[in-house]
Amino acid sequence: MLRRVKLDQLPENLAFPEKLADRIHYDQASRELQFRGFMSKTDFDKLVRLHNDIDYQRSLERLFQICTFGADPEPVGRGLSTMVLAAGATVAVIALGVAAFMYLH
Repeated sequence: MLRRVKLDQLPENLAFPEKLADRIHYDQASRELQFRGFMSKTDFDKLVRLHNDIDYQRSLERLFQICTFGADPEPVGRGLSTMVLAAGATVAVIALGVAAFMYLH
């Protein structure tokens, strides 16, 4: 899967290692740093040492997080609705347990 993050421009004179050239790419038209597949810590370490440009390093760090966890970051609000649903299910299970206990005694 192709993962991508915004990066206004690739630092001058930055060349990706030959071993990773088929997996990492900078798309100048969309201004995105792109990586295909899983990025290992070793891959990240090699790539982050290529240049000390802070924007490049931050974008690469975000890309590493996305590639490592296997999914894009969760949209804001989605986590909250999942937590509310889980809390509601927990309350329902407890209520059923209490009702069953009271019925049996």
